[in-house]
Amino acid sequence: MSVVTVPPAAMRSPGNCLRHGLYLTLYGLVKYWSLPFLNYARYAVLKLFTARIESTYIADGVLIWFPWNVRIGRRSSLNQGVIIDGFGGVTIGDGVRIAAYAVINTADHDFSDPERMICEQGFRVAPVTIEDDVWIGTGAVIGKGVRIGRGSVIGAGAVVTKDIPPYSVAVGVPCRVVRSRRPLENQGTGETSGA
Repeated sequence: MSVVTVPPAAMRSPGNCLRHGLYLTLYGLVKYWSLPFLNYARYAVLKLFTARIESTYIADGVLIWFPWNVRIGRRSSLNQGVIIDGFGGVTIGDGVRIAAYAVINTADHDFSDPERMICEQGFRVAPVTIEDDVWIGTGAVIGKGVRIGRGSVIGAGAVVTKDIPPYSVAVGVPCRVVRSRRPLENQGTGETSGA
């Protein structure tokens, strides 16, 4: 996926500020309530701003920036403290498990010109895609432009900066694939498909 540079004014446009103000005011009323049925309240507020969220399991403390650029499939779960930056676009498939305090980031600062202040250089933006049946461990960070393949497992605390092939187990900083979840692909390596 290609990374594009977006001027600061695009992220801070009056339209985005107004929508975020309204969204955060409403979402702030239910963000930290920890009673289980309040997942539905968080879901309802998000549905006011995007029709592309199909999963109701949104735990307390979850924060989604630019929810109108986020798609979440059926039976996916966002656990406590997950942060999603939707500015560049985020697609989360069906049956995805995102553990507590994971971060999905689609934009970061451009700092290519040392003669200009970083805050004036804009943002480097690219979408993130998490395919169906993925499990992202606690505290993992998913960087801009990454695609995580179907059926993959991302270890706790991993920092994912490159695409992960389907049915992979990937861990570390930086994140790297350590094995496949498909037994035949592990033949000859001495590994088994068990955890």
